[in-house]
Amino acid sequence: METFKKMLVEAIESSNEEFVSPSREYSEHDISFMMGYKQALQDMLEDFTEDYDKFLNELIKQSLN
Repeated sequence: METFKKMLVEAIESSNEEFVSPSREYSEHDISFMMGYKQALQDMLEDFTEDYDKFLNELIKQSLN
């Protein structure tokens, strides 16, 4: 699970770096796609973090009972 989260964070950071210092020239369509991709990664990370924290809390509660 932590590996998945780490991969998401790295992909987001890589996207941010590409926006700051592009490796090539991008069309407007490419930039729109990249922005959508970055937003999707951020949404996945947010959902994963929230769901994973809930999962761990439930696991701890059940272990205590």
